Amino acid sequence: MNGSCPRREWQNWPGTAEDKFLTSGYIVQAYCDSGDYDQMLQAAKEQVELANNQNDDLMRSEALLNLARANERLAEYEKAIDFAEQSLALPGIDKRSPGYAHLVIAMARMGISGLQQSLEHFELSMKIAIETGDKLLELQISLGLGALFTLLRDLNKALIFLQNALGIMHGIEANHVHAKYRSAILYQLSVILRLKGRLSEARQVCEESIHLAKQVGNKPTFARALASLADIFCEIGETEARETVTKSWARYEQAFRLLRKINDRSGQIIVLASMARSASENKGVHYAGRCECQAIQLNRKCLELATLIGSKHAMMECHSRLYDLYSQLSDEENSTESNRQQRHLIQQMELFCNFCGQRYGEIEESLQALNCSHIFHEK
Repeated sequence: MNGSCPRREWQNWPGTAEDKFLTSGYIVQAYCDSGDYDQMLQAAKEQVELANNQNDDLMRSEALLNLARANERLAEYEKAIDFAEQSLALPGIDKRSPGYAHLVIAMARMGISGLQQSLEHFELSMKIAIETGDKLLELQISLGLGALFTLLRDLNKALIFLQNALGIMHGIEANHVHAKYRSAILYQLSVILRLKGRLSEARQVCEESIHLAKQVGNKPTFARALASLADIFCEIGETEARETVTKSWARYEQAFRLLRKINDRSGQIIVLASMARSASENKGVHYAGRCECQAIQLNRKCLELATLIGSKHAMMECHSRLYDLYSQLSDEENSTESNRQQRHLIQQMELFCNFCGQRYGEIEESLQALNCSHIFHEK
């Protein structure tokens, strides 16, 4: 949908308030699908205004859910949680809507690195998806759980959830919906396969993700997949020509420009983290003169944005890389501070097994969760 389209115009069309409300919902979804999140937010606000003018709690619940979704996509995570909780407190038009509200909360909690709380809301959402037979909701939950367990470094469990999402997707007939979700699933799959060292498979699924995302105009997935492909080529480049890494750097920059253009801040952090990691591991490779200073600058830029949106996990990884870089430079003051900040964030995120007390989420290992969503090592 063209971002310059005057949305106020449709509000003046003849028709009932219910018709206009439904139309506004379609507009919100269209902007969501294309990744135009600022426009999505504006359309959601107008839908809330419609609901308030009608003084209709059923409409208000649905509109607040759309407002929550828009804020989650814009990495306004606390606002997203607040609006989703307001939606849950009202009677809904659709019995499936609470499942989508819990999904928004789960994604927002993951965004601010409340990983156990995120898991709890994924489970609440899944319960509603199963009760209502909503396969599309179940697919999105499986995709989200795949991302969550990737963060936790239980890659086998992440793979299981993505395989479940792919299985559900095969039952969806609408081609554009099929392509949209397949591209998102394959992007996440490429990340896992790269972490497992299966670079050839990772490259294959990532290239398909890029093709599908471009086909349906899904800019956020396209940019993320482009950065994932750059990650893959960086690792391939360790044993191949130096030129591969240079090409990867160009992909990072293209992905970052696109994500900045659409104000996708969580995506920007993903790309900046990849650039920072690449610069840290391949100092002097991308362009002449690149050194620890360039790597430090990128990590600080990533840290600044991660701090702004409250992404503790991304902040922790930045401090970890900065600790290594400062240590290499024998900068004891900054290395000590980076190490202190990293340990503080690990404590805040409670990345410790509830049984053995050891840290999880650092290396690939199998995890389990209790009914209360507390996470522990599977032994």
